[in-house]
Amino acid sequence: MNILVADDEEIIRKNFIKRINRTQINFNNIYEAGNGVEALSLFQKNKIEIALLDINMPFLNGLKLLERIHNISPDAVIVIISGYNKFEYAQEAIKFGVYRYLLKPVNSDEFNTVIAEAAELVNSNKKNEAGKSLNFQKIMALLKENYKNSEYNLTVLSEQSGLSERHISKIIKKESGKTFSDLLTELRIEQAKRIIVRECAGVKMYEVAEAVGYSNQHYFSRVFKNITGVSPKNYK
Repeated sequence: MNILVADDEEIIRKNFIKRINRTQINFNNIYEAGNGVEALSLFQKNKIEIALLDINMPFLNGLKLLERIHNISPDAVIVIISGYNKFEYAQEAIKFGVYRYLLKPVNSDEFNTVIAEAAELVNSNKKNEAGKSLNFQKIMALLKENYKNSEYNLTVLSEQSGLSERHISKIIKKESGKTFSDLLTELRIEQAKRIIVRECAGVKMYEVAEAVGYSNQHYFSRVFKNITGVSPKNYK
């Protein structure tokens, strides 16, 4: 994994890097940045998986940087290390999925624990099926639980998952190349195909449509044909 340490004070950066080197974490590179612009550039050029960010840096402060990073790499594990004990900062950071918010000076034991947990989270994501992130798997699990609901939409998924609609859309696009709507539709049609094959002669098309979240049989048939190339009846 690659780690980024971003702080405008060199002595603090070097200290954090020294602490990381003393841990048992396996990593490839530790990058360092003295300001927000440098940190953003490193994120754009490298796959950064863990980042320690100061909240108050020149040119591009921690919160603005956090928003940009969130768009580039939503699965990166971000730890904010700040000298500011302000609730508004922590609240804003949480919006962008920050893993932890630590206050300077950081206790060595706390630092080591947080870095170890962050590394474990990264490794856990890597080991999951087909390289998909935990968030993507969470999204897919919720879709599979709720595809039968004809009223199911991105807003409901956001409420269930605790992720913003924008974040969900980015995760789905990044890991599947599809939109939320496309992913839900494909899941519904795949389930419809299974029902038709399993039930065969005894199944009616309006029953199949309702079973996979379509209240309108004709709309279901049109969507089914668009995806499979044949009507549900011909598929049967």
